Amino acid sequence: MNAALSLSLAAALGIPNAPYVRSRVDPSDPDSHCLWWKDGTVIEYRQGANGNPDTPGETELAAITRSAQTWQAVMDECGSLTLKEGSRTSSSKIGHDVGRADNENVMLFRTAFCTDKVGPSDQCWRLDDCMNRYDCWAYARGTIALTTTVFERSTGIIYGSDVELNAGSFVFTTVDAPPCVPPAFTQSCVATDVQNTMTHELGHLLGLDHTTYPGSTMNPSAPAGETSKRSLDPGTKQFVCDVYPKGRASRDCVINPMPAALGPAAGGCAAAPWSVAAPALLLGMLRRRRP
Repeated sequence: MNAALSLSLAAALGIPNAPYVRSRVDPSDPDSHCLWWKDGTVIEYRQGANGNPDTPGETELAAITRSAQTWQAVMDECGSLTLKEGSRTSSSKIGHDVGRADNENVMLFRTAFCTDKVGPSDQCWRLDDCMNRYDCWAYARGTIALTTTVFERSTGIIYGSDVELNAGSFVFTTVDAPPCVPPAFTQSCVATDVQNTMTHELGHLLGLDHTTYPGSTMNPSAPAGETSKRSLDPGTKQFVCDVYPKGRASRDCVINPMPAALGPAAGGCAAAPWSVAAPALLLGMLRRRRP
């Protein structure tokens, strides 16, 4: 998708044009709570041990580490959170079970599509659990990556977040240059850059939504060959300083509390028009998916 078409689509879908835009409990309600982590939280993330089989060596895992380090550098300057890389995980499960001590914030490459592996009558579709049961991509094939966040409806407090990357549809690469010329996507040129993708997805993990602001890390479009989102733009950096100020409490964006009710889910990040995921309800929590 070219940049002009992407921006036109974003405008049609009502994506704001501001230096940064926070995710909210109810995306349609500008007075609802924003999503936020408690100040001082150590967010331990674990990369899938299988990585991406198409990427040379463990370069894709190193790229994800660099994405987290980019965010942590800003946190060290003016923020209060810590992104800590834990040991690799063999789990392919996303989503957090309230009250369990063994929840993980995972980052996974999905190489197969659930629609190719799972019959239409399988109960996992009804339970919204096919991706966990069969280690597969359960969303629109044109979506590059998707972040699933579990948060408390009544406060917006985030309890966990996971990232899936669609390696079934996209050629993920880790080289710096040159950009690939479609349709010749190989590992020797930049196709869908892992670090570019993950730096954006970590913004969702921390509570950011999309914006069409020029040059933003959180712009919803990601054309082949793009690496600009490897770095955080000034507006995105300001989000860290504003929402997670060092030595002070994390900041919500409303004062009046919301009633403890559940609401709709959101959609995912795409190179083409993205789709809206079905809602998944979790014991007083809400699970939302964002690209």
